[in-house]
Amino acid sequence: MNPLTQAIILSASTVRLLPHIIIYMAKRKRIAPDVEKVQDHNATVGNFIKAMTREHTFRNLFYYRIGEYASIFIKWLCPPERTLNIWCPSIGSGAHLQHSYATYLNAESIGDDFYCLQLVTVGNGKGGRPTIGNNVRILTGATVFGGIHIGDNVTIGANAVVLHDIPDGWTVAGVPAHRIG
Repeated sequence: MNPLTQAIILSASTVRLLPHIIIYMAKRKRIAPDVEKVQDHNATVGNFIKAMTREHTFRNLFYYRIGEYASIFIKWLCPPERTLNIWCPSIGSGAHLQHSYATYLNAESIGDDFYCLQLVTVGNGKGGRPTIGNNVRILTGATVFGGIHIGDNVTIGANAVVLHDIPDGWTVAGVPAHRIG
């Protein structure tokens, strides 16, 4: 994109994002790791504005971080992705929900450095909701169901169906999911 055009768009976006920027500055410690994952590994206010302007799914995570009731007054200024639903009591720092449209995250907890692509379903099943560890990547179309534990440093391949615990460090794929690396 032409630098001048980009500057004009971001300047105009800054006006509508003023309440968001104030909240970001007040809760920077909690939100900055997410900004770093999305924009140039640098949590500046400028990069926050870029993330809020360009990344609809980042907006969902931002509104999740500040709370359902606090966000209700400002969501209309910068609407979130309508098909991304987050129902987790806790998501660790540094989450990156890239292109996560049509995604449903209903886990007991999600650890730090979580990465998720589109069409993912994490939800209730036999025994409750999943618990997801740190540095977990869930790729396009994967489903994770039940009261299971996904360990640290796990990658769940595209379209995998996970119904059992996954130990630390595994890469799984397939239906049902099995270890591939």
